[in-house]
Amino acid sequence: MAAVPITHRRVLAIALPIVLSNATIPLLGAVDTAVVGQLGQVAPIGAVGIGAIILTMIYWVFGFLRMGTTGLVAQARGAGDAAETGALLMRGVMIAAAAGVFFVAAQGAVFWGAFRLAPTSAEVEALAREYLAIRIWGAPATIAIYALTGWLIAMERTRGVLALQVLMNAVNVVLDLWFVLGLGWGVEGVATATLIAEWAGLVLGLWLCRAAFAGDQRRDWAR
Repeated sequence: MAAVPITHRRVLAIALPIVLSNATIPLLGAVDTAVVGQLGQVAPIGAVGIGAIILTMIYWVFGFLRMGTTGLVAQARGAGDAAETGALLMRGVMIAAAAGVFFVAAQGAVFWGAFRLAPTSAEVEALAREYLAIRIWGAPATIAIYALTGWLIAMERTRGVLALQVLMNAVNVVLDLWFVLGLGWGVEGVATATLIAEWAGLVLGLWLCRAAFAGDQRRDWAR
């Protein structure tokens, strides 16, 4: 691949979407809390809060997928090895899928340990378990998105990363309002909305990275 000069404009084009994308991340939790707060009860707010914290801590462990994928893919891209850039993404997605399936299968033990480390009232724990029992099915999608965003960043397709976050937030907001305030699903509605948003993000991410999976090495993904 021909060398591309590093300019202020190029750096800004890569960095600005990442800054905006990171700025939208807290909106998922903020919207969930705001919507569930409309129920007028304290327990659902606490349940959503502690449930989100538990999942955040679980997913935080897999931050290496994003950083590692970015670094390795950038090296392969710099070396002009298009096949390796695709292979690295597929390995990352496979790791994510395996980890996600593990957490779905072992959710009972994982959540038991989490509530022993962070004990709460029986009412809040019961609601939090309902929330987590739904949200955990998004583990494969959420962890895979780490690998997908790492690949997009390495390929300088940061607008795709921003699109992922915007889509997930938009889907989450609309479904939160519908499920919780419209259908009265409560905590389960909040969890279901976020679950659908996570899988919607994965679908978009896979589409944005489709060339890597198709083995299309003719396309310059830096553009």
